[in-house]
Amino acid sequence: MGRKRYWLPTPKKENDLIIHFTDQLPAQIELEVLASVNAEERARITYNHTATHLLHAALKQVLGAHVNQKGSMVSPEVLRFDVSHFAKITDEEMKQVENIVNQKVRENHPVVIKEMPKEEAMKLGAMALFGEKYGDTVRVVTVDPAFSIELCGGTHVPQTGCIGLFIITSEGAVAAGVRRIESPHRAGCL
Repeated sequence: MGRKRYWLPTPKKENDLIIHFTDQLPAQIELEVLASVNAEERARITYNHTATHLLHAALKQVLGAHVNQKGSMVSPEVLRFDVSHFAKITDEEMKQVENIVNQKVRENHPVVIKEMPKEEAMKLGAMALFGEKYGDTVRVVTVDPAFSIELCGGTHVPQTGCIGLFIITSEGAVAAGVRRIESPHRAGCL
């Protein structure tokens, strides 16, 4: 008997638990269920997710400390990153950002992930996203301690070289004071 596959959308976090929702249940609910992850899609999401950390740090370096993430979407196909900024990001600024990200990729930095007390993470200079709720213990993702230290629960590459070439394909306004940057999936090493 063949297996029927059900696509589960992005999980949601509720009460510190990751919950998967589905619109359809198997006809025979009592049968065994096998849950699996599409390794290729997850790897592509991983490249894009770690790239958002590099992009965020590069934007702060090029545009200024006022730049903060306002939202993001990482999928196997694209990285979309919304950021606070008061003006259009010029072609020259985007090229500088691309160059910084690609330099960090070529340097092949290890991506170090540690859990620690939130207070300790803040002393390290970890960036926390405004509006996010964090517990007393946080997960800290570091890509070159002098470049990017962020609180993050997402999936990441073991080293930046896995990301591959980073290219910005679009930049535009999505709201007053918020710019959106997009970058397509790139080949990686996972």
